[in-house]
Amino acid sequence: MRRLFFLLAMPCMLAMPFLTADKAEAQVSVEIEGHATFALEELSRLADGQGVGALVTVVYPVQPSAMLNIIGKAGFNHYGTKLGEVERREAVMIVDSVYRGIPITAGARLYYDQDRRFYTEGHLGLEGKLGDLDHFDGKDETFTIHPVLTVGAGFTVSSRLALVASLGLSTDLWRYANLGVSYRFRE
Repeated sequence: MRRLFFLLAMPCMLAMPFLTADKAEAQVSVEIEGHATFALEELSRLADGQGVGALVTVVYPVQPSAMLNIIGKAGFNHYGTKLGEVERREAVMIVDSVYRGIPITAGARLYYDQDRRFYTEGHLGLEGKLGDLDHFDGKDETFTIHPVLTVGAGFTVSSRLALVASLGLSTDLWRYANLGVSYRFRE
């Protein structure tokens, strides 16, 4: 429970300096993202299919019209479920598990043109993982925290709406791709 509280409190702690400064308060914006999540590599063998997720992003431009922004993200991903049998050598296990993650990251976003239409971003942080991560350890669903690196890109459709894609890379071959839509609340 203490770990979960820390994971949820981290974006608030990252955003506090920006929200308390008078000049920075006018510059900070918040984005909400909804996306489809696709499990890749080892996670695709665990999760069977795709899921959905949501992210909240705090964006702080380095200068008022800067091409570089500092970002902090927190969210929730549902990667899918696994229901069935898993074999390893001569052992067979019955598995019924749901796979979820809580990524909390911070990083930078770089725009490529003056119109601020195309951007790439990279962020690093922690991800809380929930699911039956090792079917043969005799435990059911477990909660662990591991580092995560996320790279992504976006295309701004209007001043508030963007199409986004990202790739998340974590330990234990926990890889996933997100495709979705982002909405910005404040310019």
